[in-house]
Amino acid sequence: MQLILIRHAQSKGNKANIVQGQTDEGLSNLGKEQAQELSEYFEPGDITAIYSSDLGRTIETATPTAKKLNLAIKTDADLREAHFGIWEGLTYNEVKEKYSKEYTEWHKDYYIRPHWFESFESHQKRIKRAIEKVLFENDYGSKVAIFTHGGSIKTQFGHFKNLSGKELTQFITLNCSLTLINFDPTTKYENGKLIYYNKEVIKIKAQREL
Repeated sequence: MQLILIRHAQSKGNKANIVQGQTDEGLSNLGKEQAQELSEYFEPGDITAIYSSDLGRTIETATPTAKKLNLAIKTDADLREAHFGIWEGLTYNEVKEKYSKEYTEWHKDYYIRPHWFESFESHQKRIKRAIEKVLFENDYGSKVAIFTHGGSIKTQFGHFKNLSGKELTQFITLNCSLTLINFDPTTKYENGKLIYYNKEVIKIKAQREL
């Protein structure tokens, strides 16, 4: 089985440089264009099922692909981004100013998070739980697209590459990028193998709106 983890297109929060976490906002105008271009990458047979976080920015990203391939979108709250607590709704500049110590520590080690922040362990476990559900619900030959969030994908990238928190801070998951994990010949989570991470497949870049 192949699982393709896809980060959502540019959201309104991405454009405004706002900490989103589980705040439910949709895509920017550019993000809608990116989602449409992403759908053009896939052809019938490339994907057999589509799952998504239940937040608007992921569902909006998945919708053009689902329509093109005539597939339903199955939503799962476990696929959400981490909850950022009191940071949500602030710009990253405001976070740096008001919470400089916590922000600096987090950017030195991805596993170190302030107490109001969902822990890395909690985040990683619920993404694992969502993936195990996908593995259970689909057969060996399935090719499943999972539309989710940058941090959610990084939990799996870090797990399957056995990266430290310091190493993981060096990576940024791009909007609409693809991360492929193979589960073969069994569908056990522990047997997953990361094939590639952060593959760019769209040409529309955020700089157009900067």
